[in-house]
Amino acid sequence: MSAALIALALFGCSDDGSACERLPIPVQTYETRAACAARLDDALATQDALRADAPTVYAQCLTTRQLAALGKGTVDLTRFNDVRFAAR
Repeated sequence: MSAALIALALFGCSDDGSACERLPIPVQTYETRAACAARLDDALATQDALRADAPTVYAQCLTTRQLAALGKGTVDLTRFNDVRFAAR
């Protein structure tokens, strides 16, 4: 088991993913990146994701350290790999 937990977070973003803010919902954590990745599509189908006031909603698996480093402001998700999104 890895010492770092993996967080599944949802972000409301511009269409290109360069201007994103974390949605104000609880973050789920997983012991492995694979376990988190298996839940990405489910997270995008939640009411929180569907009701977000953003052109695009992205789901991202990050270490809890990465997520904390992003803070609460606007972030650029284009610098992360394997971002899953649901465009409206």
